[in-house]
Amino acid sequence: MRKRWRFLATFQLSIAILLGVPAQAGEVVNSIKARGELRCGVSEGSPGFSEQDVAGQWRGLDADFCRAVAAAVLGDAAKVAFVPLKASTRFPALKAKKIDLLVRNTTWTLTREVLLQVQFPAVLFYDGQAFMLAKSAGISRLADLQQARICVAKGTTHESKLADYARSHGLAWQPLVMDSTSALAEAFFAGRCNAYTADAAQLTALQLRAPGGPAGFIILPERISKEPLGPVVLDDDRQWASLVRWV
Repeated sequence: MRKRWRFLATFQLSIAILLGVPAQAGEVVNSIKARGELRCGVSEGSPGFSEQDVAGQWRGLDADFCRAVAAAVLGDAAKVAFVPLKASTRFPALKAKKIDLLVRNTTWTLTREVLLQVQFPAVLFYDGQAFMLAKSAGISRLADLQQARICVAKGTTHESKLADYARSHGLAWQPLVMDSTSALAEAFFAGRCNAYTADAAQLTALQLRAPGGPAGFIILPERISKEPLGPVVLDDDRQWASLVRWV
């Protein structure tokens, strides 16, 4: 692992030459260097993407990307302050500059870039919106999921696409919307929802940790959306966006 970050740190020199860092560093890079750490917004706990282990260390793809950016900017992958955020508070935190970088399995959309004045420098992971439900329900396709209550996280593309899909397919779905993903998972496993909708990778990780084991739950094969997930920055610093893209 340390060899990996050592390589990323040496790669910093190439990025500096390409982007003019530090001679013409942008505002974000200057503030990170002055602070001595990268403030990276992550999830409150999304297995495989960003969650704390028993020792309190952040693990997962998004957490590792934060470390890679810290290595590029500061020469040390350990200089990251992880800021756990709900889906509904992630963009306000970025806009208020409480974080330098948002890496919270966030879907890249044109609407978000235009209305929120942010940039998605690259795609980090490609996924699709799926549905998980108890195997005992005997359902194998979405068309059979009638009069259902669906668990969905607040402030996500899943929430809006769930409504669009139900409307266009004549399905009487009632969403159970919550701000906390952990509370949402508890509600689903407690039987308060007939199904849980989220990115397929997120549901797979949740299924593996299901009470009683993963065999009691299934993820339906349909995907109702394409979800290009990636890091997000404000659109007022082109050098910062370019640096994140190169990493």
